[in-house]
Amino acid sequence: MKRIRVISLAVIAALSLTVTSFAAEKSPQQSAAAYLSEAGIMLGNESGDMMLEQGLTRAQMAALLTRIVTDPEQFETDSAFYRSLCSFTDVPEWAKSYVGYCVANNLVAGYGNGRYGSNDPVTSAAACTVMLRCLNDVDAVWDYQSACRTAVQMGLAAEEIVADAEITRGNMAVLICRTMARLGYDVKLSETAQSNLSADGISDAAAAQETTEYFDDAATKQDIIDRTNALRHQKGVAALRVNDKLMQAAQVRADEMAASGVYSHTRPDGRKSNTVTDSRYTGENIHSISDLYLEQQHKTLSETVVNLWSNSKAHTDNMTNSRYGEIGVGLARGVNQNGLDCWYCVQVFLLDGCEVTWVDTPTSK
Repeated sequence: MKRIRVISLAVIAALSLTVTSFAAEKSPQQSAAAYLSEAGIMLGNESGDMMLEQGLTRAQMAALLTRIVTDPEQFETDSAFYRSLCSFTDVPEWAKSYVGYCVANNLVAGYGNGRYGSNDPVTSAAACTVMLRCLNDVDAVWDYQSACRTAVQMGLAAEEIVADAEITRGNMAVLICRTMARLGYDVKLSETAQSNLSADGISDAAAAQETTEYFDDAATKQDIIDRTNALRHQKGVAALRVNDKLMQAAQVRADEMAASGVYSHTRPDGRKSNTVTDSRYTGENIHSISDLYLEQQHKTLSETVVNLWSNSKAHTDNMTNSRYGEIGVGLARGVNQNGLDCWYCVQVFLLDGCEVTWVDTPTSK
C-alpha cells in the first residue's frame, strides 16, 4: 500500500516564481491571484478570468490545498490512490483525488452521512482553519471559532479579508499567498505588487515571524465554569466557587493525559484520579475533543465540552451535585487515540466544607 504523503517543507523548495507585470492600480487580490495563477495553484475559467469576486466551493478549496502542499508530478502519480480514499458520495470525479488527499492529511473533513459538501461555499472560518492546518504551527492554539481572529493576529490576512461569512476567490488568494510566505515559499512579486500586498497585510516580515499565544486559556476555563453554574442554576443548586488549588489539580490532570495519551480517570502511573490532591473528597469530569469535531460543531470549545458533559448522566450529576461547592478546570493540547490533534478538558470538584492543601505534579507511565 502506498503511504499517505505528509505535508512537508521539502515541497516548498520546488516553487520560486516572480510576477513582474503588475500595474500600480492592481489590488492585493489581483496581485495574489496572478502569482497563484502562474504557479498553477489557482486557475481561472476558459477566458482567463480569475473570477475574484465570486465565491469558492469546498471542492475547489480541496484542489487549492493539494496544489499548495504537494509535488505536482508525485500527486499525479499517486492520484488513483488518493481517489480511492475519497468515500464521499457527493464529490465530483474531477475532485475526488484532491478531497481524498486533504481528508487523509486532516486538512478537511466531511459532514457525516457520506457527505462532503462539494458545492457548498467556503466560509471565512473554514478558509482560515485549513490555512492554519497547513501551517501546523504547534505554538498557535486555536479552534474553529477563533480561526479568523488567529489568522489576523498571525498576519495571514487583514480583518477585512475575513470579515464576511463566505470568502471570495480573491480574498482566498490573499490568504493563500500569505500562508505560503509563512511556510517558506519564495513568494516574489514586483515592487508594486509587494507594496500592495503589504498594505493589505499579506507580506509583512515582522508579522510573519511573530509567534503569539492566540487562545484565551483563562477566558475559556471561566466560560466552562460559567456554563456549569448556569446548569446548576437551572436545577436550583448554588453556584460553584473557583478554587485555585483545584484549578491547579485540573491542569495537572489535563497535562498528564495530553503528555501520555492516556485518556482515563486512572492516572498514567496507575493511581486513581483523586490522588492528584491530598483530599479524597473530589470528583472529576474529563473529555477529549478533536479539532476535527470542533470544526464540525461550529461551536466554541467551552460550549462543546459542557454540552457533551450535559448529555451524560454521570457527568451532569457531577456538575449539578449540590454537595460540591468548589471547582477547578484544566485544558491541554494533545493527540487522541486516533492520532488527531485534540483538547483534553478536565473539571475537578470538591465537597463543600472540605479543603485541598497540596497538589501533585503530572505523572507518566
